[in-house]
Formats: sequence, structure tokens, C-alpha cells
Amino acid sequence: MDLDRGKGSIQAKSSSTHKQGFHVEICPEACLILNLASNLVQDFVLSSIREHQRLLSLRAASILKNAPESAVTLVKLSGFPAVCVKEFRWRGFCHGIKGLFRPTQGRRTFTNGRRLNQVRVSAAYPLALIRKMSLGIVITEWIVMEVVSNSLELDRYILDRIALSWTTEEKRGLARALGRFVGSMHSRGVFHSDLKTCNILVSKEMVASDQTTIPDYSPATHLHSAVRFVLMDYDDVRFSHSVSLRSKVKNLVQIFLSTPLAVNMSDRFRFLDEYALHSGISPRQKKQIARQVLRSVGDKDILYVGPNGDIREKWYA
Repeated sequence: MDLDRGKGSIQAKSSSTHKQGFHVEICPEACLILNLASNLVQDFVLSSIREHQRLLSLRAASILKNAPESAVTLVKLSGFPAVCVKEFRWRGFCHGIKGLFRPTQGRRTFTNGRRLNQVRVSAAYPLALIRKMSLGIVITEWIVMEVVSNSLELDRYILDRIALSWTTEEKRGLARALGRFVGSMHSRGVFHSDLKTCNILVSKEMVASDQTTIPDYSPATHLHSAVRFVLMDYDDVRFSHSVSLRSKVKNLVQIFLSTPLAVNMSDRFRFLDEYALHSGISPRQKKQIARQVLRSVGDKDILYVGPNGDIREKWYA
């Protein structure tokens, strides 16, 4: 569905109701993204939460994460589009009290996801925020999010392309496109506190050509499509008039240390060249940032997620 998330409806307020002991907040774009009648969205959202809980109890294969602080599942209800459900779990009374004085993780996720799309930084769209509360304190929160079709985390995507013997031009194109994406994000005043490759999805879809897409020539299918980058885990994203030099360096270090070594130093400098162009920094500032990044990286290992778990590589050997 082609939804212009930068205009019009993005400014609309979400609707809030109480049902079945839950406080349910639905974003106004949900019915368009899900292609559902507005009167069906709330029941669908609550059914998705129940299915999420069922999948966790069964330890089903569709569980993407199950940790003490959060859980993520891929929910597929018959006759409805698939959604991703992220649960923020109870972390103790002290943590719950903090939610009275600052936005909770669920609230930040719900707000930030919409705002990212508003400023035209691609992010998986949050469709609904569901909260269970007691005496005004949030006990548990769930975010129901759109599923980004045909997508893979950037580190896993790179490994997949390596397995398919990706070309030199494709590798260079990916480095440049990622530089454009991160540079454009910073130019819009957006800072992601955990900008690792595992928190950037690569979506292989037929999309309009823009500054964040590159051609994708797949030897397996011989199809020409485009890929775009989509942010994940954005509950700790900050918006400002401009991103500080320190924050820029932090994000570039995170990208450097989570990108497989198959992307060599030449390609990493191509990434930096494109980043500099689209973030609006001068050649002198680019050199300064490059020195700071390499100084911060030091002799740290590169760490990313592979098909069978974490992979650690020494870039300085």
C-alpha cells in the first residue's frame, strides 16, 4: 500500500478506548495500513495480543525474541494481515514509578515511530499501543506494528548477499545507499541511540527510486528490484534541530562495529563520503569525524548477528 506518511493524516490524533481491562490506543493510519474497516481494527489488535500470549506459552517458532524485559512475536491471524507484537514487561515497582514522570518505552515507541515517518525517515509503523495498568502505573505494554515485507536485518542481508556472490558494484552501492540513509536521518535532526546494523531492516520491495534505495540484482531470481532501509527499536530516538558532532560519531562507530568485514575499508570510506554529502558536513568536518570514529573504534572487535548467533571479527588484525 502506498501511504504518504509525511502529510495529512500523520498529524491526526490517535483514538483511545478501554476494553477488556486494557487501555487501547489506535493510530489513525492503522485501518489504511492494515486494509481493515475502522470498526474492526480494535478487535483485531486485541486478538493479536491474545495470539501473542498464546505463541509465547507454546514457545512457537514465530517468537522473534523472548527476554525478561521484552518479547516479540510475528502474529498471523487467519484472514488478516500479519503484524509484529512487541511486549514491554513489568520490571519492578521502581521502574513502574518512573513511568509516572516520563514516557514509558511503549509510549516512546508509539510516538517516535509515527514521528519518524512524519519527518520521512522510514520506520516500521506502530499501529496500536495497548497498556495494562494498576493504580495509574503501567504494568505491561504491547505495541502492534506493521510487518515490513521481504525484509532482513542489515547484517543478515549482507551475509545473504555474500552467499549469493554479490558483485563489487552491488557492495559499493549498498555502502553508498546506507551513507545516504544515515546522512539524511542526521540532516533531519534524528539520532538513534542504538544504530547497529541489526536495528536496520533492508526491505527488498518494488519502491519508487529515491535517495535511500539501490538496485538489487539477485542471481537467484534474476529480478531487478530496489531495497530500502527501515529503522527498528526506536524507543530511544531523539529529535532535535541538529545532531551534535558527538552523536554523529557515536552512530558511525555503531555502524562500523556492527558491519561484517566483507564490507572492506574502501567501501566504508564510500559510506562516509555519501554520509558527508547528505548530512551537510564540510570536507574538513568529514576528516575530523573520520579521525574520531577510528579513534573511538580503536581495537574493538566487530560484532554482528549471523544465522547461528553472534559473530565476532577483528578488523585491526
